[in-house]
Amino acid sequence: MTRTRLLFAHVLILGLIGGSFYDILTRQEHWPFSNYPMFSTVHQQHVLRWPRLFGVTADGREIALVRHDYLAPLDQSRLPLGLRRIEQMDDSDGRLRQALADILRRYEIRREAGEHEGPPLRGLRLYTVTWDLEPYAANLDHPRSRELVAEVGDTGSMPRFSPESMQ
Repeated sequence: MTRTRLLFAHVLILGLIGGSFYDILTRQEHWPFSNYPMFSTVHQQHVLRWPRLFGVTADGREIALVRHDYLAPLDQSRLPLGLRRIEQMDDSDGRLRQALADILRRYEIRREAGEHEGPPLRGLRLYTVTWDLEPYAANLDHPRSRELVAEVGDTGSMPRFSPESMQ
C-alpha cells in the first residue's frame, strides 16, 4: 500500500470516529454518525408514555392530530420528541405554549390552502398519553390515561375527553 493510500485510510477512519463522537456528545443525528437513540435504552416496563396533540373543534370535540398532512413537514416521529424536550426545559410553560400556537397556526394555514381536509380548529391541547403495550397495538385507540400538559387557543369551557377523540 502506498504512503498516500495509507494516509487517506487513516484520515477516513479518524473522520468516521470523530463524526460519531461529535454526534454522541451533542445528541444529534447525522448519518452515518447517529448514536441511534431508539436502540440506546432498555425499556423496563410494558408501558408507553407519549406526547400527543389534539385539535379542538368549534363544537368542542378533540381530534388526534396524527395524520402527516395535518402538520407537514412536522412528523409524528420527531415532533413529540421536540415537544417533550421543550417541556423538560426550565422555562417550559411559555415556550411550550408558543410552540403549540405555532403548530396551530401551521395547521390552519395548511387547511386554508387546501393541503389537508381537517376541520377548522379553535384550540390545541398537548397530552401525555399512556398505553399498556399489547400485541399488534390492539389498544391503540384506547389508552390507559391522558394527562393534559398544555393548551392554546379558545378551549376554556370545552370538555377535555371524549372516547371518539382517540380515533
